[in-house]
Amino acid sequence: MKRPDLLVLAGPDSGRRASASRIAWITAAAIVVLVLTVQPFSNTDVWWHLALGRLITTSGIPAHEPFSFLPAAHAWVGQQWLYEVTLAGLVGAGGAGLASLVMGLAAVAAVVLAALSIQRSARVSGPWLAIAMVITGLVLNSVAGVTSAVISVLGFAIVLFVVTRWREGMTSAVWGLPPLFLLWANMDAGFAAGLLLVLAALLLLPKAATPGGGRRQLALALVISAVVVIANPLGPGIYASVLSGVFNPGVAQSLAGFGTPNFHEWWARLFEAEVVLVVVLWTVSGGPDRFSAITGFGLLIATLYAQENLGLFAVFMTAQLAIHGSRAWARHVAPRRRRRAEAGTRHLHPVLISAGLVAMAAAMAVALIPKISTSAAASYQATTYPEAAATFTGANFPGQRVYTIDSWGGYLAYRFPSGRIVFLYDEPAVFGNNALQLYEDVDQLDPNWIHVLSTEDIHHAIVPSDAREAAALHVLGWVVNCYDPTSKSLVMSSPPSGTAPPQSGLVIPPPGVPDC
Repeated sequence: MKRPDLLVLAGPDSGRRASASRIAWITAAAIVVLVLTVQPFSNTDVWWHLALGRLITTSGIPAHEPFSFLPAAHAWVGQQWLYEVTLAGLVGAGGAGLASLVMGLAAVAAVVLAALSIQRSARVSGPWLAIAMVITGLVLNSVAGVTSAVISVLGFAIVLFVVTRWREGMTSAVWGLPPLFLLWANMDAGFAAGLLLVLAALLLLPKAATPGGGRRQLALALVISAVVVIANPLGPGIYASVLSGVFNPGVAQSLAGFGTPNFHEWWARLFEAEVVLVVVLWTVSGGPDRFSAITGFGLLIATLYAQENLGLFAVFMTAQLAIHGSRAWARHVAPRRRRRAEAGTRHLHPVLISAGLVAMAAAMAVALIPKISTSAAASYQATTYPEAAATFTGANFPGQRVYTIDSWGGYLAYRFPSGRIVFLYDEPAVFGNNALQLYEDVDQLDPNWIHVLSTEDIHHAIVPSDAREAAALHVLGWVVNCYDPTSKSLVMSSPPSGTAPPQSGLVIPPPGVPDC
């Protein structure tokens, strides 16, 4: 006797029921991915992007670096102006929570489009699409959040989707690429990866598997896209800027987001596990086509070179996990379950599907609302960034130069957008290697570090209480003005002339020192 909560599909309704089941699996996975990708302002460069967005809104794109007292080696890039203005608009309209939600939805859209970037002939089932989407969401968790990298992840997924539809004969879809690249090039430099993906499709996909006249259309769309991206503040120089960042990163490799993955961190272990899983599935399912293999390997190399490319790799591998996981299951597991298969293809009853999705949506709301509330954003900001320390510094040392670690430099640029009191933040393409080396000298306590502080007229610092700079400045006799227990940061100032060095090491919390 058949269970009442299951329905055996047969007849003309079978296709509709299967389609509804597939949509339900994708929707359920999207809910999980949304919870993973809606994040607070954890990416440290969000603050200077936000400050710049507000500046552009009132005064236009600056011609020179606007926040730091260090001389910039290059003219201000301004390439991401559209992202920055959009970010400022979101925060102005609904606070940090709205920006977090919108960027999380953009990441979810990328994962859904990546899952749909599978040719219909592959006949991948809903469960395998959902599994691939959740794995992608887990890997994306480390690079998602309020960052322009999410824009590139979404743009890359759109290109994948267009290429798939083009392969299926929908050649008119390629004319969506030029407007996509026009917007993308004004939001993030990752547009170059999208152009390379289209080029790879033209060069690597066999002619027999693609529409004949459509190849000319795709080639023309690629040429037009490559031209329209110069409608950017950099003009044709946008390509030189991208190449410079790739081939001449210099000291920037030491800053957040520009280095190679640290495989001692949990997110890098997830990336490593995904690579192994993809290779295993490729091996046991008959192997990938030339386009998938070469493009996937290229994205792997790009990610090993710079961890900011992880999102592109994860999105591309969504379809690979779904296709080859499904094939491996059909080859090696399904034959052993033939008796069950002979009973017919079963799908959950629509009522159960609807009830499950409603329950998941309710759980998502419970998980997300506290994360995007005003109080949660304020608490995260005060804990993660030196909010109270910056307030104390602005009130007691207005207009005076401040040293801080590079991951807090963008936050200080947001707090003090005028007066040029900030040392350095994550924009190496503008500062150049000389300025970056000055920061490295202090951060690494190189022999030249005291000379850098003196010549740059830096007499105040906001540093983590456990930072090596804090202990070293204490040895020099710098005074602790206040301690911020929430962010565990110190405001320190150089000692008056003739002050004797301390006889003991730095104690946290410093005895007798007020809270900021």
